[in-house]
Amino acid sequence: MLSEIGSNFWLNPNQHLKEIPIGTPEQFNCFGNDYAWLSTGRSAIKLAIKNIEERNPGLKKVAVLPSFTCNTVFEPFLKAGYEVLYYPVEKDLTSTSDDILKTAVEHDASIVLFHRYFGFDTLIGNVDEMCGKLRELGKYSIEDCTQCLYSDIPRAQSDFTVGSIRKWAGTPDGGFAVCREGIFSGKPLQPDSILEKAKIKASFTKYRYLFEKKGDKSVMLSMYREAEDILDNQVELYSISDMSVRVQENLDKEELIRKRRDNFIILSESLISGNIQPLFSIENHQEVPLYFPILVKDRSTLQKYLGDNAIYAPIVWPKDVYQPMQCDGAENAYRNLLCIPIDQRYDADDMNRIVEVINQFYRK
Repeated sequence: MLSEIGSNFWLNPNQHLKEIPIGTPEQFNCFGNDYAWLSTGRSAIKLAIKNIEERNPGLKKVAVLPSFTCNTVFEPFLKAGYEVLYYPVEKDLTSTSDDILKTAVEHDASIVLFHRYFGFDTLIGNVDEMCGKLRELGKYSIEDCTQCLYSDIPRAQSDFTVGSIRKWAGTPDGGFAVCREGIFSGKPLQPDSILEKAKIKASFTKYRYLFEKKGDKSVMLSMYREAEDILDNQVELYSISDMSVRVQENLDKEELIRKRRDNFIILSESLISGNIQPLFSIENHQEVPLYFPILVKDRSTLQKYLGDNAIYAPIVWPKDVYQPMQCDGAENAYRNLLCIPIDQRYDADDMNRIVEVINQFYRK
């Protein structure tokens, strides 16, 4: 059982990683005519926007996105000068293809980006048919499959598919973009070596802190913050770094899938407090969860209590100042959703510790 649960992934400086060439996004069931490996998921969105605009000079800069989403999803649109509007999300985080299409048509949006949540298929209706209707209207669709990267959920027949790999493992960076037709122009060829070095340094330092009891935690955390600042301030497009290629291609994907599912099921069966509402349950072998998301009214208090017990449960996502008041489902998620870590670093003992701490919190 680990002393700390959650927060940034570490890298083992003593682990030998084989030099294996990067594969294609087909490993994530993302198929198309062309693809590009990039530094981040937001860079992948930026590349897709750039190529859509090159193919359509004078494109109307209006985009429709999910009302509950991350700032890294809508920032590329805002920076490219788009008016960003949002389709509705229900309290269980489902949306219908009809509502997405209706929102796009009502606002005459040129680009529609959609995604599923936390490894589960939260899109209801015929998404492929929706993408086809958008194409007939001269509009473009982008599926962001980051949160369902390892779930065996069929990808939509969207014009572009994008994703980030660093949410799932200890890669310093990594994202991809796939286009259904044509080829990408402006593919980046050079990685962000400054970011790569900063992330590796922080990740090695965390490993030594956790497993060798060396170093200072505050110094380690500042290293991660500095690395994230580098990432947040990227202006140019960069390709995936060499270390990220090695980490990704040496990843035991079967273990990743098994452990995440097993850990999720333990929490599902053991967290029975009426004060928390798990958002999902594993129904079949398609689903590989990103977190164990719960809705909880005293979120900040519970999050602090968990943190005091070295369990770091993130808020995915904080509401950004650029997002106006949204539908009830999105507002509920922004206020009450907390994500419990269940990734492949942890085992049953760690999950049982999480259950014990949460039960202690509600017994007080």
